[in-house]
Amino acid sequence: MMSFIRIKKRFSEKDIIVYKNVLGAFLVKGAALFVTLYTLPAYIQFFNNNEALGLWFTILSFLSWILNFDLGIGNGLRNYLSRYIALNDYIECRKYISSAYYSIGAIILLASVIFPVFVINVDFNALLNIDSSIVSHQALYISIVIVFIGVMVQFLLKLINSVLYALQLSSINNFIALITNIIILLYVKLANPSTNDNNVIVMSIVHAIAVLVPLLVATIIIFNSKLHNATPKIQYVSLKYIKRVLSLGGLFFVIQIAYMLIMSTNEFLIAKTTCNSDVIDYQAYFKLYSLCGTVFALTLTPIWSVITKAQAENDIIWIKKTYNHFIVLAILFTIGEFLIIPFTQVIMKIWLGKDAISDINIITCVIFAIFGAEMIFVSVLSSIANGLGRLKTQTACYCIGAILKVPLAIVCVKWFDNWYGVMISNIICMLIYCMAEPFALRKYFYSQKI
Repeated sequence: MMSFIRIKKRFSEKDIIVYKNVLGAFLVKGAALFVTLYTLPAYIQFFNNNEALGLWFTILSFLSWILNFDLGIGNGLRNYLSRYIALNDYIECRKYISSAYYSIGAIILLASVIFPVFVINVDFNALLNIDSSIVSHQALYISIVIVFIGVMVQFLLKLINSVLYALQLSSINNFIALITNIIILLYVKLANPSTNDNNVIVMSIVHAIAVLVPLLVATIIIFNSKLHNATPKIQYVSLKYIKRVLSLGGLFFVIQIAYMLIMSTNEFLIAKTTCNSDVIDYQAYFKLYSLCGTVFALTLTPIWSVITKAQAENDIIWIKKTYNHFIVLAILFTIGEFLIIPFTQVIMKIWLGKDAISDINIITCVIFAIFGAEMIFVSVLSSIANGLGRLKTQTACYCIGAILKVPLAIVCVKWFDNWYGVMISNIICMLIYCMAEPFALRKYFYSQKI
């Protein structure tokens, strides 16, 4: 009993919050990782056409692009809620929640009506570099409209993610993602494949259902339990609170868009500069070499909101100590990225089958290992900076990277005569932030009175 008390005294309340959420994240996200890895070979078997599957992955990348257009409302809400929950001010919480939900609701309603009409004459086959004999124009249009409307509804429902982060319940977000991945995996494993047209359309519907249903269930549960006294109501909507969320969210929005232009254009650029089938190779390397970063991200899941809580309590010592601990941890995980390289051939054969990727390129492995290591450090720096609400360095660096990304990718693909040139452009663009943010954070820590 005494030893338990000594251990408890050794850790602060914030440390305990972090460890509990990290443990939950490892248990749930660990399972999600296995499901995700198993989903790629299931996808390959379901589509049975690399061009069509490459197209589906490109559509999913478009989905992730659109998800960044929430004006930063989710992230702005997360920071404000973390602050006022720490102060037990649930009236303020309700005002922020109501203003966020209703403002996003108005945006998605308008966008869902306009988009199908606006894009009806767009030649998506030419845009996505897919021949109409593989997937018809009509099927592609229907699929993209379904994906778009699904994303619009997701804008509203995924606000529960920000609420859960603010409540220090980040592991539940991982559980929601796990349920989504399981639904998709079960469908592609159990359903009978059809034509490419039908496969693409049906997958759009399944994906929307798999994403939206768990979010809806989580929203109903949270606002009938933890936040029963802060449910969104129209009488609590205030232009002042919308402006506050948008003011902080505006910087997050710029960061999201810039980050999207750097990170979420890979499939599209590979499809345009080489061919859709190369997107499959990219996905395989990316999923394998993002494993270390994904596992590392589990330890960072609760950090953003706990940093905001610590800042509200003026606990700068804890923030600085936590930052230093995670930098050391990032170095260890970086070593793990490079330890994957000698085993890539064996892993790919076991995972995807001996004929899925016939030629494992050592240069490609090294490039993805460097990129994975870089993203590990980016996740530490951005989690600390976001929690502190210090976004200027991130905004400037990501905007520079976003401007450079496309021309740099085109030049690198031509220079190396390989699709991995796109990844080299990613490494260069994100390196700017990795170099600048440590100096900005160090300056901030030294400026605080401890």
